Amino acid sequence: MIAQPACTELHSGMSISELKHAISSLDKFLADNILHCSINETLTNRANFFDTLLSLLWCDHQLDPSTISLNAVGGYGRQTLHPFSDIDICIIHDKPLNQQDSAKISAFLTQLWDLNLDLGHGVRTLQDTYQACRDDVTIATSLLEIRHIAGNKQHEHQVLTALYGDELWRSDTFFEAKLAEQQQRHTKAQGTAYSIEPNLKTSPGGMRDLQTLTWVARKHFGVGDMLTLRRRGFFTNDEYAELLECQNFLFRIRFALHQAAARAENRLLLQYQAEVAKLMGFGVGSPLGEGGNIAIEKMMRQIFRAMKRIRELNQLLMAYFAREISPNTQSHVIPINEKFEIVDQHIHVRDEDVFIDRTQIMALFLLIATHNDQIIGISPETLRLLRQVRRRLMGDLQDFQACRETFKKIFNHPEGMGLAITLMHQHGILASYLPQWREVVGQMQFDLFHAYTVDEHTHKLLKNIYLYGVDRQNGTIDNDRRLAADIYQKMPNKSSLLFAALFHDLAKGRGGDHSILGAVDASLFAKFHGLKLSHERLICWLVKHHLLMSITSQRMDIHDPDVVNRFAKEVGSQTRLDALYCLTIADIQATNDDLWNNWKAALLKELYFATRKALHNGFENVQQLRAIVRDHKQDATQILQADGVDIDTIKALWKRLPLSFFSHAESDDIARYSKALIKHQRQPEYDSQFETLILIDNVTVKGCSDVFVYSKDRPGLFVKLFNALATLKISVKQAQISKTKDGYVVESFKVLDFDDSPILSESRRAQVLKKLYNVLDHDAKLPKIRQPRTHNSFENQLSIEFLYSRQSTRTVLNVSALDTSEFMEQISSAFRKQELTIHSANISTVGERADNVFLLSNAQGQQLDKAERQQLTELLNQTVGD
Repeated sequence: MIAQPACTELHSGMSISELKHAISSLDKFLADNILHCSINETLTNRANFFDTLLSLLWCDHQLDPSTISLNAVGGYGRQTLHPFSDIDICIIHDKPLNQQDSAKISAFLTQLWDLNLDLGHGVRTLQDTYQACRDDVTIATSLLEIRHIAGNKQHEHQVLTALYGDELWRSDTFFEAKLAEQQQRHTKAQGTAYSIEPNLKTSPGGMRDLQTLTWVARKHFGVGDMLTLRRRGFFTNDEYAELLECQNFLFRIRFALHQAAARAENRLLLQYQAEVAKLMGFGVGSPLGEGGNIAIEKMMRQIFRAMKRIRELNQLLMAYFAREISPNTQSHVIPINEKFEIVDQHIHVRDEDVFIDRTQIMALFLLIATHNDQIIGISPETLRLLRQVRRRLMGDLQDFQACRETFKKIFNHPEGMGLAITLMHQHGILASYLPQWREVVGQMQFDLFHAYTVDEHTHKLLKNIYLYGVDRQNGTIDNDRRLAADIYQKMPNKSSLLFAALFHDLAKGRGGDHSILGAVDASLFAKFHGLKLSHERLICWLVKHHLLMSITSQRMDIHDPDVVNRFAKEVGSQTRLDALYCLTIADIQATNDDLWNNWKAALLKELYFATRKALHNGFENVQQLRAIVRDHKQDATQILQADGVDIDTIKALWKRLPLSFFSHAESDDIARYSKALIKHQRQPEYDSQFETLILIDNVTVKGCSDVFVYSKDRPGLFVKLFNALATLKISVKQAQISKTKDGYVVESFKVLDFDDSPILSESRRAQVLKKLYNVLDHDAKLPKIRQPRTHNSFENQLSIEFLYSRQSTRTVLNVSALDTSEFMEQISSAFRKQELTIHSANISTVGERADNVFLLSNAQGQQLDKAERQQLTELLNQTVGD
């Protein structure tokens, strides 16, 4: 270790400001030299520094050294003290404290708080300490790492003696408690560390998994380090070196994360990744959202690799610990064949040389699928052999014909995407089989849309498809997936859907369109594996068009027969439609746990049924717009007349309203809006000159709430309404604008409240109505909407695209950019400058981006010509892009 500067030296009598200066000097010195020193030495030196500091302050208060002690516990106790970690201490006393000693301890703790230290502390008698350990395994765990700093040294010995014995915790119950704690932690993390923002401490393979091994070893074996465990035969030399390497790497990453965040942070958030990569010496990464985040990509791949190895080694050792601590006197063995058997619900090799035949690796996972109801995992001996042979693999497993046949059988097996595919993913077998999979292991996706790496997202997608069958059979399928589950159940060729899911994103990161490149990869895979030509074509089509249904449902007007017609022509068959629908739902749900909602489910379901009808009718009987309007009017008329509304009154109102008013709403909505408008027009006076009417439905419409606005047209009306909803933290999922023949505007919004659910309470609806009226009719000022801090990490890359329009007088424009409060106002400002009219807008927000489709006309009410399109493109780039 490089010699510490004099400004970090401590001595008795230093003031609080001098101590603060010494602490900051030490942290700066350690940070500046982090790449030149062992991380363990760095963390130990920091712990030793605080040992000295606490000892000096403790001695100043002259507490009785024979009856009171100061001890380090937790991470501080094991001398792994990161820059902003808590200073965990335990003050133990033999007998109740008198008033004088209590005051001294209080003054000591106050000094530590004055130093701005993050302090975790407990003050207990020895007997109270024992009782706290009995009551709480977390306290017992922390005190397993007790380390004497000052005062009575016997207290450390007494606490450890009690904990190592069986009086407070028996070894088996302690082990079971820590195992359950670990399993709960992994479940909370969705069973994976491969999220875009992993938690270095609590994710599977994080530092807690390492610490759990140490705690169990301390309690049962009385050893405090991994070296002793290796000498006892629990580790091979290679495994010991691997574990230390991974531990030291995670320690360095956490140290850098604390520096970047300037606080105690364990989650590697997107906003810190570039700085952490720089501090770790990976280079300067590009800001998130741009291409070429090479430094971040390299760092994250190494992090995921380290956490994967830690998780494997943890699983291996915990299995061996379980045998040692709670030995099973009579194992339950089920022979499978001459090479494998099931021992206590774990598949186990019967011969250590079994994997010399590489085809037996794939055979292992087919057996796991076949005996799915009898197997919960892989035995530690088998896992150790699997790890060893995985390191020695030369080439890909798919080079073996027998492996290719077995791989197909796994994907054809009803339980293949259950435990088998998860273990193949966790233990690197998919990477050993498919070179394309190997390329995306740990690959980041730099947006707020994807919550997982490419490989983990694909794994979750395969699991979601598998759950269609499992949940339907168990009766646990939710309504949003019920149709997909029914379709999947009837599919004669489920493996084609699964192979398409496998390849749908594997070409990401290679440059070019990943859907097209992935389709090429899928075609080569199908040929190499001898799949039928019809299956190959379906797989390739699904990979190439896996985003088609999602984009169509969320960007386009699916009530427009022309949109359905074009989509149906692209799909071409019921088989493709069924597979694409199942794939789309599973894909969205595997992308981000918060992305799926009832609104998306309703859109996809509606598009599915409309397309199925079009396919069945050979595209020829798709209802034209006027036929739809006629049907809607007839049904709405019946509803209104049943409510006592005069037919002449209805006709007079509808004569003023545009065609889109009847095509974009269901009959009951048309009747409800019409009745409200008729009542509104009969009012002798209005609250404002704009004659505004606002309705918020008290029932949900397709998973959303419906906001209906009728008002006199004026500049900026749409933007005002949009921004008012934004200040209320209401997200607009779809918006339709129609203009009447006499200067009024009809606007219909499908919205979700701040919690991504419909506006359900009466008080909330009243609050929203009051806000909207104040903004629209009384020109109330809106507060500036604060942008989420995560947006600062993303470049506002504007995308402008002119789409096909079926109307000769209208232009369809798709504008996509970073979703900010100014976005809609900037776009509308550009439209106003060019004197364009917005006839409709379809708004959707995906991840951190807003994706919107507008129906426009120029000042003459016609389509934009080439020059006008170019002018609009330049104007949008200036106003939105900047």
